[in-house]
Amino acid sequence: MSVRLNLYSFLLCIGCTLLFMIAYITNFLHSIQFTITQPLYITFALSVIILYLGVIGLFSVKDWKSGLRSMLTIVMMLGLSAMQLYMIIFN
Repeated sequence: MSVRLNLYSFLLCIGCTLLFMIAYITNFLHSIQFTITQPLYITFALSVIILYLGVIGLFSVKDWKSGLRSMLTIVMMLGLSAMQLYMIIFN
């Protein structure tokens, strides 16, 4: 289960990064206001959840590929979360 969790957290990491880019572009252009909350709040919550899933997936590392995938997930989500938190606080 946790081996699949490692893979799914990596795939969700890529999806969350794409969602962040879409949310940033639409927020930057101010063309779409379709939700009550800002889309950056939603992607920030998703990135924190995926970060926790990546840490849980780190416990089931069996080879270097899954370890690299898990570490890449954690590093990408830490960077994305930090960038989104900076944008939310100072924007």
